[in-house]
Formats: sequence, structure tokens, C-alpha cells
Amino acid sequence: MELTDQQADVLNTDFIIQEEDSKYAGPSARCVLFNLENEIYGIQVKKIREVLRVSNIRNVPGAAYNVLGVINVRGVIVTVVDTRVMFNMPQQDVTDLSRIIIIEVDEEKTVGMLVDCVMEVKDVPENKIEPLSTTKENASRNIQAIAHYEDNVIILVDVDNMFS
Repeated sequence: MELTDQQADVLNTDFIIQEEDSKYAGPSARCVLFNLENEIYGIQVKKIREVLRVSNIRNVPGAAYNVLGVINVRGVIVTVVDTRVMFNMPQQDVTDLSRIIIIEVDEEKTVGMLVDCVMEVKDVPENKIEPLSTTKENASRNIQAIAHYEDNVIILVDVDNMFS
């Protein structure tokens, strides 16, 4: 059986795609990617319960500067923090793209993080992740690692340290 030029091109394209994917074979970290300002951040999926549209956040008088208030998520009261404030960024009004990422810090503690926009869930190959040493000068305790993947720099957030 003889292949047409178009069929041969498809086979060659499939081979190239498979070859490129094989470069990234191996262990990876599945992360939810989100935006703050013009930066891409990621949190490992295993720490996330869900992502919600922003609804009525009730103010809590006397709360910490980074706490926006609380929300009711199916009968559970969840504290919502302004992630921008936690990363020393200026506050921004909530938009249609804003989301609250519900984080399970531990079995008893759940926190919501307000972010500008949730982008996607992506498997980031471990060989593209560079852990940050806690001894590096000026390293934020809220940042776990930096990943260089698909022409992007992804800042991986350490939610355990952030909410300890």
C-alpha cells in the first residue's frame, strides 16, 4: 500500500509530536496554574479542594491585613485571603476572571486564596523544577520552587509554609 504525500506528512507529524513528548516523560507535578499581576503561579493539585467563582465574602472585623473575610462553602466557613497582599502586590478589584482557590492546609484547616485568574491544570515535569533553598537570601518563604516550562516561568507556591 502506497501512502499519499498528505498521509506521509501526518505520520511524520505524529512521530515528531511523540518524539517531543518523550523528552518530558518521567515524574511530574500536577499543578493548578493561576495569574497574579503578569506572573504565572502554581499550586500542586493535591493541596487543592476546589476552585470557586468569587461570591459574597463577608468582612471579619479585626481580621489580619491579608484576610478579605469568610465564605460559606457547603456549610463550612472558609477564611479567604488576598494572595496579592501576601506577595506584596497592590490590591485589585475582583473581576469576572477572579477565582478563589480552596486549599486544604491539613485535615482540619481550609483556606481560600483570591487570585486574578485560574488558567489551567498542567503536569510540570520534575526535571523542569528548580527548588528554592530556604537559606537563599531574599527567598520568599511562600515560594517552593521555580519551573521553566514551555517558555514560561512558573512560581510554585508553598501553601504549607504560607499558612503555617
